[in-house]
Amino acid sequence: MWDDLSPDRWRDDLDYLVAAVRREHRNPHHTVSPDGFARAIASLRWRLPDLAGHEVVVALARLMALVGDGHTVLRLTDVGGFGRVPIRLHRFSDGLSVRAITPDHASANGGRVIAIGDVPILEAWDRARPLVSRDNEMGVWQTVPDLLAIPHVLHALGIVPAIDRTTWTIERTSGEIVTLDLPTAPDRAPDLVDARSRLRMADPLWLRRSHENWFEHLSDVATLYLAYNTVRDGAPEPLALLFNRALDVAAREGIDRFVIDIRRNGGGNMALNWPLVDGLIRADRVNRWGHLFVIIGRGTFSAAMNLAVDLEARTRALFVGEPTAARPNGFGENVDIALPHSGLRATVSGLFWQNSLPVDDREWIAPDIPARLSSADYLGQRDPALDAILRYEHDPANDSDDPSNRLWRKLGRSHGPA
Repeated sequence: MWDDLSPDRWRDDLDYLVAAVRREHRNPHHTVSPDGFARAIASLRWRLPDLAGHEVVVALARLMALVGDGHTVLRLTDVGGFGRVPIRLHRFSDGLSVRAITPDHASANGGRVIAIGDVPILEAWDRARPLVSRDNEMGVWQTVPDLLAIPHVLHALGIVPAIDRTTWTIERTSGEIVTLDLPTAPDRAPDLVDARSRLRMADPLWLRRSHENWFEHLSDVATLYLAYNTVRDGAPEPLALLFNRALDVAAREGIDRFVIDIRRNGGGNMALNWPLVDGLIRADRVNRWGHLFVIIGRGTFSAAMNLAVDLEARTRALFVGEPTAARPNGFGENVDIALPHSGLRATVSGLFWQNSLPVDDREWIAPDIPARLSSADYLGQRDPALDAILRYEHDPANDSDDPSNRLWRKLGRSHGPA
């Protein structure tokens, strides 16, 4: 277990991890130089005798993040033995707010976080940011709120003086400033009250069955909504059958809009995307500008990003929401690493995926129709992305545009290669 290892055993684990990165990664120095990586390794080796176990774990995550892609990671949210603050945070368009908390502090729900301990929240965010293995800044937005709810991480970053309790300064939705003293919960936080619960309204579609794949025909607005939350086959049916059923309903019911929501899809097996892409290419009724929409965001990663790239290049889809958390072309494919003494697990990017055009060096796919979630949207059970789709008025002048031509224009070029 990581909490009682000697410095010598930590050095063994460090050497094992570094060797795995250098052996398995297609290009471990695509972001950090060889000298810079070597200096970071040497610094950590030198400091090991002075670090507590949890501080070493956090330092190893920082080292992995230097490589500079989201698949080369020691995920601190998965470390066994790390406690949790009984609070759930989210970076909304208007700041970092409380998304859920224990019932005895429910009045703080929806409130804006001002400080953790004596550290202003923007400084705490900046201290946590280097711990995030990411392709781009949306990966930071996705991960840092979870890191700030781990007391072992907060202590290693010098944000709080002890692990057993943390204090939080929060501005309630009423404007009142309060300070909360929150004890650490072991491993996983206890049941929390969500900020939306006060309204007693049905969850918006994007928050329903968030670990499943499903669809619903919204007959009142002639729209089919496909919640594609994981690129994995699961009960009660394989993805190919689900996609076929959704496309059959779209054709039979004469829908006007086909919406694919992958804003919370962190990936899986990219080959499972192909039946959906192929089916949409052939679906003449919905594969038109202004009728096919893809909701993307900070949770769109890995195999879900492969889908976004394919839909951008091969269909007439419009993207809605936030930028994706992955690059169109980038490193991926996890190689699993288990450290021999601590038992910590990490992954290393084993391949470079050129999913898009060779000249595509974008850090993300940006939305054609931006729609960011505010704290008021969340509290009010609103979905600005789906609302923007239902309000969208299409210009028929774009109907003859070819997806490949449009992609070249996105890349700042007037046409493809001769």
